[in-house]
Amino acid sequence: MCMSLNGSGRLTSFVSKSEVRSKVLVHLSRGPMTPTELASIEKKHVSHVSRALAELCAEGLVEPISTSSRERYYRATDRGLTLTLQFMKIAK
Repeated sequence: MCMSLNGSGRLTSFVSKSEVRSKVLVHLSRGPMTPTELASIEKKHVSHVSRALAELCAEGLVEPISTSSRERYYRATDRGLTLTLQFMKIAK
């Protein structure tokens, strides 16, 4: 399990500084997905998406659903969902 305790202002900045991190978090707020699915949607290499997932996981914004499968599914945590809602409010 990955988790870090940081302020939401710093997290907002951290996520918004990377297009891949921000788009991955938004997609995962809609439901669980694999790195391959995310890479296909965003037309990015899987390694870029995997790095973004690791960074988001380290901040407690996403988490793997299962560690046993080869193609691991990830979902947004409550903390990640809250941050996504903040982004959506800012975008309006």
